[in-house]
Amino acid sequence: MASDIPRPAGAGGEQRGQQVRRPRATSAASAEELWTASRQASDRGHWDVSRRFARRALAAWEAVPGGDPTLRVRILIALAYNESELGRTRVARALLDQAASAGTQILPAVRVARGLLHVRTGRPDLAIEDFDRAIAEQRGAESAREQEDLAGALINRGLMHMSAGRLSDAAADTAEAGAIGRRLRDPDLIFMADHNLGYVRYLGGDLPGALSAMESAAAASAEGAADGVSHLDRARALTAAGMVVEAGEFVDHALAAFRRNRATADLVEAYAVRAELDLMAGEPAAALDHARKAATIAARRGNDNAALASRVLQQRARRALRALAAEDGTVALPGRAPGPAGAAGRAGCAGPTGDAEAASVTGTAGIDPAASRDARSAGALADELAAAGMPDDRGAALLLQAEALLDAGRVHEAAGVAAQVRQSSAMPQLAARLHHRYVDARIALAHDDRRAGFGHIRRGLDELARFQARFGSQDLQSASAVHGADLAALGLRTAVRSGSPATIFQWLERARGVSTRLPQVRPPADPVLAEELGALRVSYEQARQAVLSGRRSPALETRVRELRRAVRARAWEARGNGAVTRPPSLTDVQRRLAADPDAPTVVAYIRGGGVVHALVIGPEGASFAVLGAFADLQERVRRLDADLDLLASGRVPAAVRAVAGRSLEQGLSALSATLVAPIAGWLRPGPLLISGLGVLATVPWSMLPGLHGRPITVNSSVTASMTELGRPAQVAGVLSVAGPGVPLGGLEVEQVAAVHPGSAVLVDGDATGSAVLREVPDGGLLHIAAHGRHEAESPLFSSVLLADGPLYGYDIAPNPDLPRQVVLSSCEVGRNDVRIGEPLGLAAALLRSGVSTVIAGVSRIGDEVAAEVMTEYHRRLAAGDRPAFALAGAVGTVDRPAPFSCFGAGV
Repeated sequence: MASDIPRPAGAGGEQRGQQVRRPRATSAASAEELWTASRQASDRGHWDVSRRFARRALAAWEAVPGGDPTLRVRILIALAYNESELGRTRVARALLDQAASAGTQILPAVRVARGLLHVRTGRPDLAIEDFDRAIAEQRGAESAREQEDLAGALINRGLMHMSAGRLSDAAADTAEAGAIGRRLRDPDLIFMADHNLGYVRYLGGDLPGALSAMESAAAASAEGAADGVSHLDRARALTAAGMVVEAGEFVDHALAAFRRNRATADLVEAYAVRAELDLMAGEPAAALDHARKAATIAARRGNDNAALASRVLQQRARRALRALAAEDGTVALPGRAPGPAGAAGRAGCAGPTGDAEAASVTGTAGIDPAASRDARSAGALADELAAAGMPDDRGAALLLQAEALLDAGRVHEAAGVAAQVRQSSAMPQLAARLHHRYVDARIALAHDDRRAGFGHIRRGLDELARFQARFGSQDLQSASAVHGADLAALGLRTAVRSGSPATIFQWLERARGVSTRLPQVRPPADPVLAEELGALRVSYEQARQAVLSGRRSPALETRVRELRRAVRARAWEARGNGAVTRPPSLTDVQRRLAADPDAPTVVAYIRGGGVVHALVIGPEGASFAVLGAFADLQERVRRLDADLDLLASGRVPAAVRAVAGRSLEQGLSALSATLVAPIAGWLRPGPLLISGLGVLATVPWSMLPGLHGRPITVNSSVTASMTELGRPAQVAGVLSVAGPGVPLGGLEVEQVAAVHPGSAVLVDGDATGSAVLREVPDGGLLHIAAHGRHEAESPLFSSVLLADGPLYGYDIAPNPDLPRQVVLSSCEVGRNDVRIGEPLGLAAALLRSGVSTVIAGVSRIGDEVAAEVMTEYHRRLAAGDRPAFALAGAVGTVDRPAPFSCFGAGV
């Protein structure tokens, strides 16, 4: 049963699978049928279709004398709502005036409809008055229809409480509406109430709870999740979590529905969210376009407040465009030539916003002549927002004005504007608070007060870390770092310019916050998640076999996508423990290095301003140097990877192999000349603890000239490198697994098992995901010879292919038994991408889940080479070598490319 009260599910929308029944010819009965069809179309978000039905219903009612006046009022309400959604607000008001003049017993329903019209035109105070009166008049109603009207009024008043920040009142109204829906067994009311309670959690900052509630509401909906606004709400929650791609999928779905149904009021909000996501994704031109569309539609509808809010987004987009235009003028300062250990190199680290860790921001290298114009525009907008009673949006505009003044070199004026924000805006959103910290830091640094500037940055990043620590999901932890990207970059860039290795180290570790400051993520065992992963494994393998047989199955591929989404949504529900640690100081690291008899050296590679830098740390001191252009390095690694892939194939003609071999040798020499030779004088003779992200983490370090035979570990942060330094290697149980399609996989795992007496082996049809999870030795070693797949966007979906389909990182992380070491010998899942300073990939995901060491290939590896190296690796491991030492020795026994790396603990 659908209510004639327009009830947003966060605002409402299409119920999938729901069909609009075509009414019979005009008669006394058909007027009600036409009205019912109008309500059904409205519930689906088909405003134009609903309006046509409502008009026909009104004509049918008027054609039959003596009609029920209450039905006429309900038809007028339905028609008014659709006219409002289609942007004809004056027509809607006139229709509601007609309905109110009828003087029927359903006047409360008219009040709710008028309240919704006030909502849609930016008049919240008038709306809440109408909702309050309607609810008071409907208390004690007994009929199902009156109860339904009351529930609709409660849903909508709950939304008004949400918009005003009265979350406890919103939750009370929404829960009461849900209780009415359950008594009436109305699935639409139940869905809207449950979904909106999730939205209340989102507004309260409980993102795991919000995502869980919204997903549960959609899954439990009898007709499937509502379209349109419920998707928009989920996009908002995911945007707050930094999940740009996932939020984009939901908002694009909502936009398509709103455009299709001409839902202009909802289009305003959807375009605004899309613009926000564009800005987060570094696409300011698209953001400006979408923000302009939101402002235009809002103005056309008479919603001046929404139009003003959209202009703030336009101002942000123009500033981001100006920053991009200024990129060509940014340069890195030259570094001091490498000297003896303990000498401090010095380098600038300016670059475009979003350029990895040490990005620059317009205005730091000079005065922007367009900035004064932007400052005037932002100031005028702030005045309009103040007049409209929109303090938070005014605060955002003032921060943009302050930034523009900084870019124009007008520092004292910028400080005055920023001070106004502290006095007038509560800034409930984390992103807004971090933006304020960023502006205050820039002002302090412009006054040469580095201590105060660093203080603002530190407090902002500490708040971000506490926010991230609420999540028990690696996805959400790493994605939410986007909100602090500018702060982290400003801190690291300022540190680099200081020339102090201790300061650089401190801000390097803070910039890599998740991998440095948050504990490992070990979600609890979840039988529902395990069941969904099992279904995904089966569906994936069926879809893969269909492709291989030449009979692609779109239905199976859709099923795989749906299951992947369900798995991720389930994982997002996990909560973190809230713990945040401080990274060690440079002195702490040097003390640890001095106590290690193997004489290790830490090398942290930093990308910024289009340049690669290196911070080298030894027991007596630290050194810093500029190494070379990042673009050149990236291209060399790409060519190197192509050569390694070619040489891993057994079907390449000898002449082609010879060319690839020479190219590989030249590429390795060039990389060594860039990354190793300039700092060679600072390296001690022992192991290297390398810290790097993205392409810098997947260089085949052991193959570089000058590093042959040297034990090397690779981590995303120096803190991670130091976690288990010097811990003895212990192999407490071994499970060796051979996946399909690896010709020598069976032989390899048998040889590995022979090295470790009592170890278990899974091959052929026995090598299934469920068998691996059941038999993996807790605290032991899991060796998998299988083909792998690297997922750049969702690291826990990176996988190795077993007999029954992929074994995902999602499978291993919550498994009751977790291996201490994982060896992935025949795949390239050591590859690594970066999301806002944090690594993405299976190796990184396993380490964040609690695995101590991952041995994996960073490029394709020939089957014979993999079998030979891995057998020798295990021999050395069984003899007591630590992983990095065992791997260095094993790789040194072959004369063919073996691009293995040791990630995590190994020295």
